Amino acid sequence: IILIERFPNEGIPMSPRSVNTIARTLIQTVVRQKLNAIKSDPERSLRNLVDMGLSFAAGSEQKRFLQQAQRTLQDENSAYYRIIYDMVLHVDTEHLMGFGMNLGYNSLTAGARTIRRLESECGYDIPWCLTLAIDRKGYTAHESDYTNLIEQGKRLGIYTYLIIAPELPVGLFTLLRQQKDCAFLLFTSPDELTGDVIDTMAQLYHVMPVVRFGDGAEEVCDAMRRREMLYSVFLPYHSEESENIFSDGDVLDIEQFHAPLTIFMSYTAPEKGQSSPFYRRIIAARNDLHTQTIPVELWEDLRYVDGALSPRASYSVVFDERCRLIRPDGTVDDSISFSAAPLESILASLQ
Repeated sequence: IILIERFPNEGIPMSPRSVNTIARTLIQTVVRQKLNAIKSDPERSLRNLVDMGLSFAAGSEQKRFLQQAQRTLQDENSAYYRIIYDMVLHVDTEHLMGFGMNLGYNSLTAGARTIRRLESECGYDIPWCLTLAIDRKGYTAHESDYTNLIEQGKRLGIYTYLIIAPELPVGLFTLLRQQKDCAFLLFTSPDELTGDVIDTMAQLYHVMPVVRFGDGAEEVCDAMRRREMLYSVFLPYHSEESENIFSDGDVLDIEQFHAPLTIFMSYTAPEKGQSSPFYRRIIAARNDLHTQTIPVELWEDLRYVDGALSPRASYSVVFDERCRLIRPDGTVDDSISFSAAPLESILASLQ
């Protein structure tokens, strides 16, 4: 993906329908080749891929990330090798390509370019992803509003959407099918992922289900693994509980799930400009990974990516089940709703 940053069309504004470019087609071809190479020689293929990325990396964040990856991959016993090799062997290539290209190219490359240009022109922050809390009643009442929101988001360069849906509403999969150029992370409970739902989601290559840690999660993950799906798990937590998370040996010892990511989701997002001790422990765990899952702190890692993509880093933009804005402290702002105002106006009002 970093190769794209050196292509001559870098300054061309991207419209929502222009992400399927020659550059994307070229990247897809290269990625497919690398996925096949990883199956036969994961260590050498991954190291070569990182070395190639470093030779083309232009930004300081890109270089820093790839240098860290280079150091990590010097250890042939690294858990990262096992995670990537397991995904290549057990996840359908179309799932890896569908979700990976929408996230890596549409969102983090072409979409990020659009975000940087519009932020410079308009003077307000544009997040690289939006988080939508959804329930059955609210979704039914606002189904067209969700479609409009995503279409507005794409015009601003936003191609990644986190959907938090403890209960899956009727009609949600129709929306997901219509937005095939986006990357969706669908956070839900194991009870919602019945056999029929898993069969449906197995056909949505641009959607990654994220299963709530708890009773029934292992069985659901086993079913998705048999279908060669890309999935992860998540654990909600209160900030006062974070001190005990890594002291509980069972939390990260969940290799039976075969989930590449374990996402920790605080019930309240951190204030802009603040970072928690728990996040520092997450980073330390990633730097010295011993388990076959990568820990992620949702809100802080979203903010980190936002800061790496754009000089105007913003806090996470989250909407509740009635389309209203949720402030970082968890309070609902009744005066701001995407069902009543354009997304651009909402983002401008947050400055």
